[in-house]
Amino acid sequence: MSRQRLIIATAALAIAPSLVYADDAPAVPATSTDSPTQKPTDASVAPVAPAAPADMSDQAIGASIGVATGGRVTPGGLRVEGHYLYQLSDRDWFDGRASFTFGGGAAECFYDRTDTYVCDHGLAQGDGLEVIATVRHFLGGQGMYWPFVQGGIGAGIARFGADGVSGLIIPLHAGGGVRASIAPAIAIVAAAELEFGLGVFGHDIGAEPQFGIDITAGVEFRL
Repeated sequence: MSRQRLIIATAALAIAPSLVYADDAPAVPATSTDSPTQKPTDASVAPVAPAAPADMSDQAIGASIGVATGGRVTPGGLRVEGHYLYQLSDRDWFDGRASFTFGGGAAECFYDRTDTYVCDHGLAQGDGLEVIATVRHFLGGQGMYWPFVQGGIGAGIARFGADGVSGLIIPLHAGGGVRASIAPAIAIVAAAELEFGLGVFGHDIGAEPQFGIDITAGVEFRL
């Protein structure tokens, strides 16, 4: 073998391993442009359920009518109320009310055998005027119907004209109801409420408990 062929063979043996390693080298993956911390699109975010009726505004007025049951020195009869609502939070509205109770009945107060002056009026006797401050809390709704609970305190006057008896009353109020939207700015509201507290009366009666149940239905207008 000539010297020239020996040089070519030696060069081929030196280059061959490099070519093999180059063919076996792993391919470098393409760099992804997607970030692992990329935020989900709006389509993947679940909608948040509303906390209160969509048509409720920060202020509203309303009127309702119904019946109030009384007894003894708690007035009962026809109940008429005016409402002013003001938003406190996502679910809560202040409900300020002026409430009027119109009952009837004859004189039902007398001195018993122990010479104690007592009154025994029926469920729909007497008249009352009361200013009430409550908070309405929505529980979540389905479509146009939204149930709620409410509670607060009132102060007013109870009067039984046939007996000449009147007094100051301070009852607590607790109950609930349902609000139904019938138009963009109008809703129907039905509620039932328990009231219990204390009344202070003249004419030898003194302090007496107040206890009654009110059931009303009315309409509210968004301001």
